[in-house]
Amino acid sequence: MLPFAFCYAFFIVLGDWQRSAMYSNARNMGRLALYTVIAWGVLLLLGFLLENGSVLAAHLTVRFRGKFTLPAGARKIFTVMFLKGSRRRGRWQVWLLFSLFCLLCYLPYFLMYYPTWFNNDAIWQMEQALGMAAKSNHHPYFHTLIVKLFLKTGNFLFGDLTAAVAFYTFFQMAMTAAVFGFLLFLLYQRGTGLVWLILAVCFYALLPVNAMLSICMGKDAWFTAAFLLFMWAVSACAQAEGAVNGVESGQAEGLSGFAGHKGARGRWCWFAVTGLAVCLLRSNGIFVFLGTAVFMILSALWRKKTVWCESGMTAWDGATKREGGASAQDETQRREGRTGAVRWLRQPVFVSVVTVLVLYLLWQGPVLSALHVEPPDTIESLTMPTQHLLCAYQRGGCLTAEQIDMLERVVPLAEIDEYYNPYLFDMTKNYIRQNGHQEVIAENKGAYAKLWLMVGLRNPMLYLEGEIRQTAGYYALHIPHETYLYGDYFMVDNPFGIENERKLFTYDASLAMGKFLKDFQELYRRVWSLGANTWLLLLALACALYRRRRIAAFLPALCLLGSLMLATPVYNEFRYANGVFAALPVVICFGLGKVDGES
Repeated sequence: MLPFAFCYAFFIVLGDWQRSAMYSNARNMGRLALYTVIAWGVLLLLGFLLENGSVLAAHLTVRFRGKFTLPAGARKIFTVMFLKGSRRRGRWQVWLLFSLFCLLCYLPYFLMYYPTWFNNDAIWQMEQALGMAAKSNHHPYFHTLIVKLFLKTGNFLFGDLTAAVAFYTFFQMAMTAAVFGFLLFLLYQRGTGLVWLILAVCFYALLPVNAMLSICMGKDAWFTAAFLLFMWAVSACAQAEGAVNGVESGQAEGLSGFAGHKGARGRWCWFAVTGLAVCLLRSNGIFVFLGTAVFMILSALWRKKTVWCESGMTAWDGATKREGGASAQDETQRREGRTGAVRWLRQPVFVSVVTVLVLYLLWQGPVLSALHVEPPDTIESLTMPTQHLLCAYQRGGCLTAEQIDMLERVVPLAEIDEYYNPYLFDMTKNYIRQNGHQEVIAENKGAYAKLWLMVGLRNPMLYLEGEIRQTAGYYALHIPHETYLYGDYFMVDNPFGIENERKLFTYDASLAMGKFLKDFQELYRRVWSLGANTWLLLLALACALYRRRRIAAFLPALCLLGSLMLATPVYNEFRYANGVFAALPVVICFGLGKVDGES
């Protein structure tokens, strides 16, 4: 629990950077130590209560016997409602019911904003799909092809572009509802307490943020769906292989439900399919997949280590040649060790990871080149290094004249005060595109990598400040600026002539969906934040480790947050961390809920 306690304390001190910067280093270290001790105590208390809650409840029952005692039937009902019942034998009809309920709850939003809710990114992708703009992989072109497929199909079926867009939107909404329904189905199979299951249903079906993102014509709904299915596949594969924490695969606590995919090969196929989808549907998806895959491979290696050592695998304990040559027994052991290595290379985890990486590289290279798709420009992937360097320059850091000259070649520094924003990189990025020379970085990658490193060594605290300002929204509970949830509540101007055609209510009706969404967004800002997502995720992870459970389901969410720390262009945008938010009911259930065999 101690590392998690320190992590929470670190979030508190860094998230309150403006106040922390006013204190001395000694005072900040004292604050860090105090918050660590408090968080450690809270985590230990929570772990103790989770482990011994039933014993304490029984003790209190005995202590107050005669004054107040629940009947046996009432105690059983209480357990099933709030804690956990036995595993349920759910069938596909249960999944269908959950999905249809979510879809029914999303329909009013679809009818109010028919045919879709545009944002500027979606307009650019639609222009590419219709041949009105040059092809670009700035936004994943794989998703642009999906948009193109639905637009062509819808236009063929209905003969109208607005109807074609509505066709795409309805499918995306149904897909989102199906994925959420699948997660609810898995929780139902797992035996989740009815109260918590009902809360999870309300979370997925009734929250306006889920409905709005399901009808937004962008890549976020597709990525979130792929991310959640990838999380399920990782957990199912880990449970099948017993790859995490040494827990036997027979213990029913993972996301391995859905009886139609019990075979190990089927699970690893789903791991590869969903992993590839995660890589292709967002630029940081490859980091999510790689981080998860590395952990899975290391876990598999750890499990195989003992077997290899016993068979004479020389890669682990360093083979030594005997004087006078090897004996027949030594040769047999080495041969068995080589056979073991070959067998490991054929393991599903290794084959699946290699398959995904090969297909991803083929897509990013030869396929996109054959389709004449332009790659993103240089500055697009350099959010953090650029913000670090500009923070050091803007805040009066220690830079030599040569280093400032190198910056000047890329960024015109005379007007940087007007365009530099420590929380939003888009303004700086567009300024560099229009007035700077980002090609200089592409032509001198090594020199500018050295520049970033040398300036950082001389200005570490300014680099830290730049990192915090660009990422604080994803781990700080309270931030000085608003959380971006939806944006505008109307159809933005577009070159397609598409306008909202409300099928439910009218613009002058007393009930306006826009007002309702604004009120909800204000409520969300008051009671929740993206930092709360991270805190709850880590809390559930700490409880899972404390109770020696599998942590595979947490890995994709942790990798997604890690990728945001490396490259987020906006310090507090909801859709970037929506995968973590959508996974909360599942990971909380894994960390805090009961499993079969627990008292």
